[in-house]
Amino acid sequence: MKNLYTCAVCITLLGSHVAQANDESDSFELSLQELLQVEVTSVSKQPQSLSKAPAAIYVITSDDIRRSGATSIPQALRDVPGLHVAQLDSQKWAIGSRGFNGRYNNKLLVMMDGRTLYSPEFSGVYWEVQDTLMADIERIEVIRGPGAAMWGANAVNGVINIITKHSADTQGGYAEIGAGDYEQGFASVRFGGKLDEGATIRGYIKGFKRDSLTFNDQDMLGPQRIMMTGVSSDNDWENIQGGGRVDIPLGGAASLTVSADAYRSRLQQTFFIPIVSAPFYGEYYNDRFDANGWNLLAKFTEALSATSEYSIQAYYDHARRDESLFGFTTGTADIDFQYQFKADENHNIIWGLGYRHIRDDISAASVISSASGFDTSTDLWSAFMRDEITLSEDSLWLTLAARVEHNSYTGVEVQPNLRLLYKVDEVNTLWTSVAYSVRTPSRAENNLLINAVNIPPNVSVAPSMPAAPFLTKIIVIGNDDYASEELMTYEIGYRYTPSSVFSIDSSLFYNSYDALRSVTIGAPDISTLPSGFITQRNFFSNDDYGHSYGMEVSAQWLVANDFKMKLNYSFFEGSFSESLTQNTYAPKHIISLNADWSLNKHIDMNATLRHTSDVLGLSPFTFSDNTIGGHQGVDVGVNWRPASGVTVSLFGKNLLGGSYVEYEAEQFHIPYRVEPSYYGKLSVSF
Repeated sequence: MKNLYTCAVCITLLGSHVAQANDESDSFELSLQELLQVEVTSVSKQPQSLSKAPAAIYVITSDDIRRSGATSIPQALRDVPGLHVAQLDSQKWAIGSRGFNGRYNNKLLVMMDGRTLYSPEFSGVYWEVQDTLMADIERIEVIRGPGAAMWGANAVNGVINIITKHSADTQGGYAEIGAGDYEQGFASVRFGGKLDEGATIRGYIKGFKRDSLTFNDQDMLGPQRIMMTGVSSDNDWENIQGGGRVDIPLGGAASLTVSADAYRSRLQQTFFIPIVSAPFYGEYYNDRFDANGWNLLAKFTEALSATSEYSIQAYYDHARRDESLFGFTTGTADIDFQYQFKADENHNIIWGLGYRHIRDDISAASVISSASGFDTSTDLWSAFMRDEITLSEDSLWLTLAARVEHNSYTGVEVQPNLRLLYKVDEVNTLWTSVAYSVRTPSRAENNLLINAVNIPPNVSVAPSMPAAPFLTKIIVIGNDDYASEELMTYEIGYRYTPSSVFSIDSSLFYNSYDALRSVTIGAPDISTLPSGFITQRNFFSNDDYGHSYGMEVSAQWLVANDFKMKLNYSFFEGSFSESLTQNTYAPKHIISLNADWSLNKHIDMNATLRHTSDVLGLSPFTFSDNTIGGHQGVDVGVNWRPASGVTVSLFGKNLLGGSYVEYEAEQFHIPYRVEPSYYGKLSVSF
């Protein structure tokens, strides 16, 4: 904390010497009309206005982030319709789109400035190490539904694209410091400047310490409570991160962007591991460990004419986790080329090529082993093409797109997509989409062996597995026969903007899943019986299936120039085969009501009422579905600007709803409770 106090003194001194600070607005950064015309890039890989995007897309602006007081990317995503965002412990989050949520959710593609945040071990995202200076985020684009034809495998149920600001938009200095109960202390400093020939640069450093979420043993079953006796449930963490970005105009219509980030986290977690000793054949273990990583990205763009442009992007991403449960080092090298042009008045075409190489080395694993070694490399080749065809000028557009990939596990995958957008008039817009996408296997499903659970003697967990008089050690084996999971998605969307102060954006979807992950029961191995147990070797397979459908609505009302309300709602229903080995469901109802009020040029307020209904999740202890109760809460925040460039903020999170378990990880982790919290912040622009 000593360092934080030092930063506080520096910021106070800076605040007293602000000379040319940025003027703060007394209304919203963007009007409703301007928001609908915000250019998004996630749907078609080139800029298009939000109102003309033929997809279920939602944009979180930098103003939304500032007003909400979100201190992390998951917090900023909480109220996106169709997303289920749940905190698992102090550092871990489960974020899913249209179902299939979980700590190891593998059907959501997440990117930051075009760099994928994919982890090859389980095809998902470690949210706790995906961070940047929140004030430097330009916007977050969220697509519910597949984006695989443009972005590739694993963009199955959604795409989240985090886009940071151009360095020219972050000139001068910015610093913030704050503290609360959960947010025990945080501080950030960023400075931007100009180089020669119009180039601009910025650099930042940030750090924080967050407290543990609370643990109530009444949220666990009796044997679990006994196993937790004497085991620490601490899950606090701290992180420090720095980075920067340079934007260089190269003359003519060419530009070069180079960015880099590096982080180091110290985390603590409690997890479950199966053992062969009675009486519970499992134990909890508390682990304090480090995670660190860095990335370097460069992107060159050149416009060849008013209607054609090409870009080359390359990056390297290094990640390391030293946890006892599952430690690894991963290096990802990626290069991507794309070219956009107008073939004639009616055809807007973009195509591209890509290559990715991933080297993955598992260094420690309590429940994982490998018959082929822990060091492996995979390659991914890709090509895509999209043609936006104008069928009727200013009213009807057809988009045809497809992506072909070759990966090391399943070979060639083809993912097509058809989208149609009809602008009925200036008020009404309809769109529809049909898409096929796949979720390619993770490394665990291809070549690792997982001992997730041991079954006590005389206990049966499935009709196909009669109770054995001995301890049964369950080993699930990844294999080359495991194929990609498949999804056909049908969507219809409607946008209604009757005036400059009111709009509704809605979508309906139907998802049909096939070849979902299952487990095939193998023959028991009794060779280990002299050690007191038998080994049941099972195999990952693709025999499960199911479907889901739902609706998402976002309505905005600019009540006055200084008062805006937003209502987001999502409905989800699904039906899946009974033997599923992953979470499939989302809460049936998620609703949030947000109000932003700029009282005057010095003060603005924010309040959000949020409700999430019950959801089914898998329990590794009961070997069945587990109902996680619904919850509700209120976030409130106040930003006060006593002087130009100086803002004092106070935020309360999850108020009025008590403490509750938001979600439970599929395996290994104990349920933690999210409690009401608060924090204050001082920020200075100079």
